[in-house]
Parts: sequence; C-alpha cells; structure tokens
Amino acid sequence: MNNYQADKCTHCPIRSKIYCSCLDKDNLKDLSISARHETFEKKVVILSCGKSIKSIYNILNGIIKVYQLNEEGEQQIIGFLYPGDFFGSHEGGNYQFFAETISQVKLCKIPIDKFKMHLDKDPNIKDRFYEATINELSLAREHINILTKNSAEEKVLDFIKMISSRQDKMGQPINPVHLIMPRNDIANYLGLRLETVSRAFTKLKAKELISLNSFESIILN
Repeated sequence: MNNYQADKCTHCPIRSKIYCSCLDKDNLKDLSISARHETFEKKVVILSCGKSIKSIYNILNGIIKVYQLNEEGEQQIIGFLYPGDFFGSHEGGNYQFFAETISQVKLCKIPIDKFKMHLDKDPNIKDRFYEATINELSLAREHINILTKNSAEEKVLDFIKMISSRQDKMGQPINPVHLIMPRNDIANYLGLRLETVSRAFTKLKAKELISLNSFESIILN
C-alpha cells in the first residue's frame, strides 16, 4: 500500500465523526486499502432505489439529497445529508432510496463486501457502524416531525433550525444558516408549494424570527 492510501484515512477531515474513528493505526491502514475518495459534480445520482448494494458511502464534503419516487414518478425528498453523514447500507441488500448531489460532493466509498470483512474482524467498528445506520434512519424521523407542524411558517422555521444544528454538528457556527439546496427542494421536503415557502420566509422575517442576508444565508434570531 502506498503512502497516499494510508495518509488518506489518517488525515481524513471527517474521521472523528464516523465509525472508523475507533480503529487503531494498523486497522485504519487495512481499511484504507479498500476505501476510495471520489468527487461528483452537482446533480449526479450516486445510488438508485432497488439496486443491489455494492458500496457504502461517507460524505467528506458537499451535500446530498435523499428521495424516493411516488406513483407518478415524482421525487419525494426525505432528507439532506452533510459531511460526516453515512449512507448506503440496508439489511435487505438493496438501496431503499435515491441519493443525488445538490452541490459538488466528495465521498469516501467502500465496497460492501470488503467492509463486511472489517465488521467481522473488529467489534469496535461494528458497534460504531450500527450507530451510523441508526443515524441514517433518523432522516425519516426528522421529516415526520417537521411535517406534523400545523403552519407553513412553523415548518420552514423548523427546517432552518435543523440545518443550523447540522452546521453545529460539523463544528461550524449555527449562524448564519446556509441553505445550499434550491428553494423548490425545500418546498418538496416540507410538502408545500413553492409560493407558500416564499411567503413563509417573508412572514418569518416580518416577525423578526429570522434575518435574511440572502435566501442562501439566514440569521436565526
């Protein structure tokens, strides 16, 4: 194994936030043989619902939206993934959703068969990995909690707070809140019309609950 392979995992910017943080130096080097860092441009589908699981992924940089298709073939967004988030593993052997980049994204990609070998060999990484899969399921809980709110304003405000907490989780300031995703993706996620979302932002600003530097940069008051 060359030095690049070893350094890639040793100096990974999200290592402290993911399951491989528990590995010692030798096991980390072993895992790095299988890991590949890949960069994808905006609007690239990384994985598709129903396809056999070939690899699992951690986000090193950028943002991904996760969605399913309804009976009319329209997207229903169920969550947004940020650096440090894991995705791609399900007990049934098939991916359960689509994952698409909404910015340029850098991923750590590990073939599932290689990763299972590490799970069997190291109980520590197995425990941390299952924590990551539980976090993946929390996307659905977050979505349901927001959808149960009565008003569009409450839904939009909770969405902004959710993104703010994601920034905090990544070690970034909670303000301003950076909304990288398009406004129509936010409307889709919240189950609202695009015009309704725009009005909700306006009302939240009028009530001084938020301040808008721009749509992409919001201050939670």
